Amino acid sequence: MIKYIVSLVVIVFLVSCSSSKRVVTSKSPSSKQKTHTTKKPIPSSNDDGTTISSGSEVVVSTSVTNKIIRKALSYKGTKYKHGGISKKGMDCSGLMFTSFKSGNIALPRTSIAQSKKGVRVSKAKAQKGDLVFFKTGGRRSINHVGLVVSVDSRDVKFIHSSSSRGVMISSLREGYWSSAFSQVRRIKGKGGIASIPSKDNSSATYVVKKGDTLYAIARKYEGVSALNIINHNKLSGTSLSPGMVLKIPSKG
Repeated sequence: MIKYIVSLVVIVFLVSCSSSKRVVTSKSPSSKQKTHTTKKPIPSSNDDGTTISSGSEVVVSTSVTNKIIRKALSYKGTKYKHGGISKKGMDCSGLMFTSFKSGNIALPRTSIAQSKKGVRVSKAKAQKGDLVFFKTGGRRSINHVGLVVSVDSRDVKFIHSSSSRGVMISSLREGYWSSAFSQVRRIKGKGGIASIPSKDNSSATYVVKKGDTLYAIARKYEGVSALNIINHNKLSGTSLSPGMVLKIPSKG
């Protein structure tokens, strides 16, 4: 009996001395995670998937248009030189003259004369290979020209020879060129645009340059005389003006 009582007392003591654990819950402060999205610029592309931008010069195509563009891009970085038509120096109309010559199309030598060739199209319908003309420095007449190398839904890029930076690619979205913009013209192989003279004289035409004479032009073609050219073009005399397109007859 005594053992039973002692055991009961011990149990009661242990129960009364047991410690209870207090559970504390805490809420961590909520934090908002900020996300940053970076929009990557969408490069403009050619119809064949080749990208053209200020840092890209490669155009892969066998078409006449892309051949002309490829020729123009080969001069990128060339310094500006008034009257220049080579990598030693190039002006804006000289770049167009030289580039189109590679596609067997002869253009006049000045931007104002080039602006009278081909057909005029709206800026919204500009295509690769079109010429884009400007009136810079507050001029009332056209005094600058570029060649469209890339068109997308947002922009038109063109290559030209800037008097301050040489041959480069610019955008019609740039403020300076947007305000100086005049017109876009599409050059075709006919309708006033002359082809480069061929050796066999078949359907050849010639664009008169400053200093040309009928006799000097005739010497470029085998079996053709100045009189042949006069009669073939129904000229009233021997006087010529730069930009005039002459049809070259077949031999004699």
